[in-house]
Formats: sequence, C-alpha cells, structure tokens
Amino acid sequence: MNHLTVGIFHDESFSKELGKKGTESDIVMYNRKTDQHIFTFMHPLGDKITAKSQIISSIDTAIVFCTELTPEVGETILMLDAVGISQGMMVVPPYTEMNRLTAMTKGTSLGSFIITEKNLPKILENLESITSQRDRDSSPVVVVDHSFSVKGVGEVILGFVKQGILRKHDTLTLLPSGEEVVVRSIQMQDRDYDEAEAGSRVGLAIKGATVDIMRRGSLLCAKGCMKTSTKLMLSFIKNRFYPEIKEGVFHVTVGMQTLPMKIVKVENEFLTIELEKPVAYTNADTFLLLDLNAKKLHLMGKGKAVDTNQ
Repeated sequence: MNHLTVGIFHDESFSKELGKKGTESDIVMYNRKTDQHIFTFMHPLGDKITAKSQIISSIDTAIVFCTELTPEVGETILMLDAVGISQGMMVVPPYTEMNRLTAMTKGTSLGSFIITEKNLPKILENLESITSQRDRDSSPVVVVDHSFSVKGVGEVILGFVKQGILRKHDTLTLLPSGEEVVVRSIQMQDRDYDEAEAGSRVGLAIKGATVDIMRRGSLLCAKGCMKTSTKLMLSFIKNRFYPEIKEGVFHVTVGMQTLPMKIVKVENEFLTIELEKPVAYTNADTFLLLDLNAKKLHLMGKGKAVDTNQ
C-alpha cells in the first residue's frame, strides 16, 4: 500500500472533493483510500502561517492553486522550495498566461511541478503516479499532530510514521519532554494493526504520558536517535526577498514544532538562536525561520543545525 501525504494550498473547498473529512483544528485533514493508495490531505485553515509551515515541513507532495498569483501564493512557493518539495501540481484556470507563473517557480524545486487545470480525475491520476522514498531501516520516529483522551482507551495521538517500522508494544521516548512511553495499540483507517511502516498515518493509544505534554510537534523515537536543545547554531540561507537578518525575537518551525526563538548572533552564513523550550531535531532537518509580525513576507529563510562545542 502506497501512503502519500499531500498539502493543499489556496483552495480549501477542493479538499472536500478529495476525501473524507478527518481531524480539524488550524490544520484540516481529509482521507482517501483506494485499492493501492492511502492519501492524507492537509490544508491550513485560513492560510495561517504557522500551520502552513508545519504542513509544508511534513508532506510528501503539494497541490498549489494559482487562481490568482497573490503574495500568499508566492510565499507558499518559497516555503515549499525551502524544504525541497519537488513533486506536486500547480492548478491554474483555463487559458492562464503562464509567463508570470513560470517566472515565480524558475530556479525553485517547484520547477518540476505538473501544471494542470482543476480536474479531479486528472489530479488523482497524477497523485497515484507519485512515490516517495521511505527510510524503513532506521529506528521508528512518529511525528505527533493531534492528541486527546478517549474514554475507555486513554491517551491517544494522531500522527505520521516519519521513518522505520513502528510496532505494537514498542517502548519509545517522547521528545522534547523525555518521558518513556509504550505504544499500546496502532490504528490505521479505523482498523487495528500490529505495525505501521514509514509514511503511514496512525492513531496510537499511548501509556506513560498525558495529552498536555504530547502536543503537536512532539516526537516518539528510540532513545538517542534525536537531539534536543534550547540553543543552536544554524547554517542559514536567507530568503532573498526578506530584508536584512538582525538579532531579535521571531519564530522557528521544524517538523510540526513551531516555537518562539531569539536570534542572538548573526555571523556570515550562520545564526545562533535561543529558545525558551527545547526543540527536538536531527542535523538533516530543515528549520524555517518566520517573522510572524511582518506585514507581507513572513519566511526569513531556512537553516540546518550545526554541531558545535557550546
């Protein structure tokens, strides 16, 4: 079974045509299952910047509706490019003049996106042709996007298996808080399973931690496979459209974690940032730096953690 997580941007109503509605918060999810594919569709409610950055940091592919080439569409393109999403679709109205859209995506990872009109069968056909590389050999990592308590079941999380194969009764570490937890049960598409492989969307009954610490962005993983810190140095690439980077208080998204952070040092292509609470990460993760108070462009740039002796 091929699992695919798809971000939908700038046409919230289209998600309703793609699948059955699931969890709704500032991120709205829809699910679709065929004989060979399980799709999870996500869109940010009201194009909220933090939700959009979390979705973009977590998806396999994207569908970007370009009815109008607004600054919001432009920022979506920049975010997708920052995390290297290279498979997807740009959906345009009939008879669209393509020069401006081509100029916006030139030199970005979206240059390889399929350009198509709003045609549900064609869009689904294109999605079914997309495959994602999965790391099934590493120890399991689960990214949490929602959590809640269920009477008679206990604490439940919803999320994605980022890598590895998750098994019932696995004992894992909850990051960044550090609790040891046990996976009591695994559900996918309302059915119980003994295991779930990388790419799967899962519902897990958890023992050992409460809902108030299993918040969005938390990770379940083997002990020692990820790092946590409140101070990091990032190798940084500035968004070419954003003004000069200066010290100050902003936000950072990595995976589904969005946290306030302070830039305490700017030195050539490196930034040193401090956070009030720990962030969980690997050196391969992309950090999206966000200026939520900006009037138009919020994406400051992207970075990756650098090992230091600090």
